[in-house]
Amino acid sequence: MDGCTNHNKLSVVTQVFTNKSDHRLSEAGYDKIIKWARSILPEGNRLKENFYAAKSMMKPFGLEYQKIDMCPNFCVLYYLENDELTKCMTCGHSRYKPRTRRVKTLVAYKKLRYFPITPRLQRLFMSTRTAEHMIWHQSHHAVDGVMVHPSNGEA
Repeated sequence: MDGCTNHNKLSVVTQVFTNKSDHRLSEAGYDKIIKWARSILPEGNRLKENFYAAKSMMKPFGLEYQKIDMCPNFCVLYYLENDELTKCMTCGHSRYKPRTRRVKTLVAYKKLRYFPITPRLQRLFMSTRTAEHMIWHQSHHAVDGVMVHPSNGEA
């Protein structure tokens, strides 16, 4: 951001995302914080104006997740071969909350957020600084009889 030495646009967005998650803020709450932050910044600031715009800014980083419905009693994931089920095979609990007049779509009782590991590992290997640490075990040569790391132990 122009004139700011402590933060850039990405650092501000990630910190507000973290606060949103830590304090269970709604999207409207996030938007109010951003609106307030934009009001105290100098004219012409380039901070994203709402949650949707900030989320689209984060998309190129490859940190997507997949939502998977699950039984509220943690019996089953409605995934792959169980994707079409509407009741739990084990406890018989319904997958979806009862519909109301206001809510026309099916809403699952509980959702699991699956974060694929491959894009995260790829991001770690993109940086030469972190990639160096990621391959340490392969490039580290142990000296016989000297244990400098737990990877040198027998177990």
